[in-house]
Parts: sequence; C-alpha cells; structure tokens
Amino acid sequence: MSKRWQIAGYALLALVIIVSVLAWRFLSAAGYFTAINQEIPADCRVIAAVPGPEDIVIDHARGIAYVSAYDRRAVQGGAPGSEAIRGGIYAIDLNAPESEWALYPVTPTAPADFRPHGIDLHVGADGARRLFAVSHPAAGHEVVEIFDIADDGTLSHAASVTDPLFVSLNDVAAAGPDSFYTTNDHASKNGLHQLFSNLLLLRNTNVVYHDGAAARVAADRFGLANGIAISADGAQVYVADLMSMSLHVFDRDPATGDLRGVDMARLGTGIDNIDVQPDGSLLIGAHPKLIDFLGHAGDPAALSPSQVVRVEPGANGGGKAGTIYLNLGTEISGISVAAGYGDLMLLGQVFEPEVLVCTQSKELKAW
Repeated sequence: MSKRWQIAGYALLALVIIVSVLAWRFLSAAGYFTAINQEIPADCRVIAAVPGPEDIVIDHARGIAYVSAYDRRAVQGGAPGSEAIRGGIYAIDLNAPESEWALYPVTPTAPADFRPHGIDLHVGADGARRLFAVSHPAAGHEVVEIFDIADDGTLSHAASVTDPLFVSLNDVAAAGPDSFYTTNDHASKNGLHQLFSNLLLLRNTNVVYHDGAAARVAADRFGLANGIAISADGAQVYVADLMSMSLHVFDRDPATGDLRGVDMARLGTGIDNIDVQPDGSLLIGAHPKLIDFLGHAGDPAALSPSQVVRVEPGANGGGKAGTIYLNLGTEISGISVAAGYGDLMLLGQVFEPEVLVCTQSKELKAW
C-alpha cells in the first residue's frame, strides 16, 4: 500500500471517529439513550384549545390564566395560505368552577401579523398590568409585543419592540412596564446554521435585556436558551438551556438589569418554559426525549414523552428538584409549560389543541 493510501485511510478513520463522537454527543443530549422506567401520573382532565397552546402565565391575584397559541405545525409545513395564519392570546377564568374552565380569546386586532410564542405578565406597584409576548410574524422579523390589560382581562396593543439583537426569540420575562429579558434559542434564522449548531451542541445562544430604550446581551454561551423567568422579588433570573439540560440561576441588579451567574443545575431532561409559583418554587415543562419531540413535530401520531419538573431553590443557593409528572405521550405529547395554580397545574403543549388541568404533587421523584 502506498503512503498516499495510508494517509487517506488514516484521514478516513479520523473522520469516522469524529463523526461518531459528535453523533454520540448529540444523541445523548437529545435523550436518545434515555430510559423511562415508569410514568409518574397525575389526575388530569382536558380543556379543548386551539392548536399550539405553547405558553401559559397566571395572574394569581385576579384568577386569570393567559395562554399563547398558534398553529405551528401548519406554518412549518408551509400549507397553502399558511402565511396568513395568525395566532392569539386566550384567557381562562380561574374564578369559575374548575369544571367550567375554558379558553376565550382576548387578542386585539393589532398587530395583524401576530404569532405568539413565550409570554409573561408584569404587575406594577399601582396594579397596572401588561402582557409581553414574543412574536414571529410572517414578515420574518422578531418582535416583542406589549399589551395593556384592562380590568376585565382584555388586551389592547401598547407597543412593538424590535432590535437587531432579536435573532430567534423564544421566551420573554417582564422586568418592568417597558423592560424585559428575552432568549435567543439560535444564533441565526438560517435553517442550516441552526441544524449544525444543534448537532455540534454549540454554545452560541444568549439572553438579551431591553431596558425600554435599547437592548444588550445580558448573558450568553447557552446551548439553546429557552424558557426564562424572574423571581417574585426581582432579584434572580432563571434560564432554561434545553440542549444542555440545565437550569441557570443569575443574580440580577434591578437598577441596571445586569446579570451575574451564581448557580447551574443539570436536570437531565430538555427543559422548556419556567413558571415561578407564589411560594418561590419553579415548575418546568420538559422533554426527556428530544429525538421523540422532533418526530412529533412532523407527525402528530408520533408520541413525545412529557415531564414536569419541580425545583425548590435554596435560600442560600442550591435547593432540590424532582419530577412530579411524567407521561409517555399518550396523555400529553410535546409539553412546553406547567403553570401552577394552588394544588393544580395547567399544562400546555407545542402543537396539539389541548390544555390539561392536573393535580400538582409536592412529592419530588426521580425518574
């Protein structure tokens, strides 16, 4: 064998090894090797919804749940007329008997090009309320829409905020009546760039802070920055990194909005949206097998296991976490959020037209 063929053989072997290692890293991060030994059930019932009730935020004082929804599968599939599909914000009156809970629309006519994703609620010291919503308009630019909330819970459009740093927005956390944090889940809108970033597990996504006048990067080096939330006292910010299966905790300077990383917990599952409950605990919707979730995105019949993780932060850092709900996908597939309300929780999902109302266990279990 000539030296040239030997070099070619070594190069091919090195390429095979590199590709194998990269494939193993991605499949491990995506939960391909994850074994689910048993389900962790809850007593649940279904509320009929529109397709894609992806995020839920609850106004505990008024007893209203706001739901963000649009038909992602139809948009992603490029069906005829999909460019005209509009999403909306819906509400559930939690003051009504639980058996009567149902979604009703509260979205104003503006903006006309509205496809909401993550949402959050801000309640001012004077009781004034605003709803913040990430939107992916058909026009292609990324927007955070801000709505004023009337006493009856209906919305009126207040502002549309855009910035060059808004690249591929996912979720938003309101920090004031005009200020907010938002996550970029990818560093580019280009599909091929996104694919390779995911496959290579690049840590190139970030959190952007907008102070009402200008935006800046507040934290970076996430695998896929997803859900974001602020503690009730405004002192901490929580960020879900879906591809790294990690929850990041930051101390927040309320005067400047600056973030300083203080803790990180690897939860071993693909965590999505974060709900901060009145007692300070966190509920997180999660995808234990991201490979199955990708299959479910293309095929409604392909089931994707759904999990709810409860995190109880410690007073001086640390804390504890465990699973309070785990289903193989028959009850809810592709969960995205769990929002707590007393002893109950509302579960939303990325694609299917249902919201689940389930009992919320306080018992933290391994899975």
